[in-house]
Amino acid sequence: MKRTVKLWMLVLVVIVTLVACNNEEKNTDDENENPKQEEKQQETEGADDQNKSDEKEETETSGKKNIKVEDQLDLKIGDTGTFDTTIGTYEMTVEKAKLVGPKLDDVETELDNLILLDIRIKNISNEVITVDDIMLSMEVTDDLEGSGFFDSSNAFDSVEEFTGIIKPGEERTGQFITEVYNSETYYFREDPGNVAAGGSNQVIWNMPADEVK
Repeated sequence: MKRTVKLWMLVLVVIVTLVACNNEEKNTDDENENPKQEEKQQETEGADDQNKSDEKEETETSGKKNIKVEDQLDLKIGDTGTFDTTIGTYEMTVEKAKLVGPKLDDVETELDNLILLDIRIKNISNEVITVDDIMLSMEVTDDLEGSGFFDSSNAFDSVEEFTGIIKPGEERTGQFITEVYNSETYYFREDPGNVAAGGSNQVIWNMPADEVK
């Protein structure tokens, strides 16, 4: 009987010892695996951070263009300027410019005068260009350091509004009209805000008052 009890006690001790060894071995394996798991996690987090950085950079540069055409800042009436923009590359010619007085088609300006420009645009890119997008970024000002006035041709019945599309290689004509203060010189230009944002090079026509007739 005593021998049986001793035998069972010995068996119990062996079982406890084996369980303890297994637990210790498992803990050791976990410790050995943790650095690998931690390293893998760090690599994953690093890749995620890089992806976020790339996405941020792509967002910040979205809508910008690598402008290849130089600025043209001293054009005259009759000259042709070349625009390299996010919507395409095109040539614009100011064929005529005149002051038409403070009132036209029963529409009266709150400033001193209305200035009317005859414009020709040729699409020299490989993409269709929407004229409305071009005209939305053009303005007339009497102060290059100040703001300008945008096209209002849709408000006048007798003005040929510049709208529609221009296919590659094609050209179209239209008119631009806006209100201005009396000045010795007027400037027709790309919106400086669009230029600063990387949307276009700058093109400016200098129009002395004695030539705007």
